[in-house]
Amino acid sequence: MAQAWISREWFQRNLNTIIPISGLVILIISLRIANPYFLTSWDSAITLIYGMAWFMVAACGLTLVILMGSFDFSVPSVLKLSAMIFAVLYPMLGLYSILLSLAVGLLFGFINGTLLARFNIPSFMVTLATSMVAEGAAQVISGGYTRIITDPAFRAISTTMILGLPSIFYWAILVWILCIFVTFVTPFGRTIYAIGGNIVGTRLAGINVKKARTLVFMLCSLLASFAGILYASQIQGAHMQVGVLDMIPLFASVVVGGTALTGGVGGVHRTLLGVIIIRWLDSGLSMLAIDLNVRMIIFGAIAIVMAILTIDRRRIKIMK
Repeated sequence: MAQAWISREWFQRNLNTIIPISGLVILIISLRIANPYFLTSWDSAITLIYGMAWFMVAACGLTLVILMGSFDFSVPSVLKLSAMIFAVLYPMLGLYSILLSLAVGLLFGFINGTLLARFNIPSFMVTLATSMVAEGAAQVISGGYTRIITDPAFRAISTTMILGLPSIFYWAILVWILCIFVTFVTPFGRTIYAIGGNIVGTRLAGINVKKARTLVFMLCSLLASFAGILYASQIQGAHMQVGVLDMIPLFASVVVGGTALTGGVGGVHRTLLGVIIIRWLDSGLSMLAIDLNVRMIIFGAIAIVMAILTIDRRRIKIMK
């Protein structure tokens, strides 16, 4: 029995779980050694929560796309555009600007999904193009200026303290739980796994793959928009640097959590661990005064290594 637990087969089956947990333990020990004040106060924990919560919402949506075996490079740009729309229109429309921001996210997701599913354009090409559209739209809407909103109601969306934790924490946990429910309980969630596991077999089973893929991209962009709204509320406005360097960390958090880039393996339930690792690592490196460009190199290297370790080599394929 003891040999079975440490067999090579058991290790390979559980690699997607062993690596993230081991990585988190090593990360905590390393950061405490490098900086004894890391996570020693409640205020520092709250600061980390602010840095993780909106990021977690966007990562959940990206996880669904990757779980399906596709990519979405437009997430940071849609996040930025939605934050900018929210900040610019809030003085005129108040909280109703949230609805318009979310609608824009759904529109971008619909375009991404339609171009992929209906016209068979690879997802990386589609989302790179729409990311440029979103970037340009954000620039036009903002006029190149940072938009600051001082209305307390604006910031209360993410900063209201409930039981000692900011409301943005509860928004992120709610999104995480809902995504877990969708993927594990609903037929739609099982379809996402099926498409990522074997898209041809899923089609032969009579499932409307085109519709499902479009809906996944819409959900991903919707969550990116919601993340942008939370972030804009948190910082009391929006600026053109929002999300500029978040693409690599977002992908890194998904693969570090144990979701394979080939699709069909992992899930949103694992992404929380990946987000904690990446955001804590970013915070620790910042406290050690590590240059931002060096941090991006580190995150990119982590994403590459984790992709190599967690990819299902039995199913390597060209992803659309």
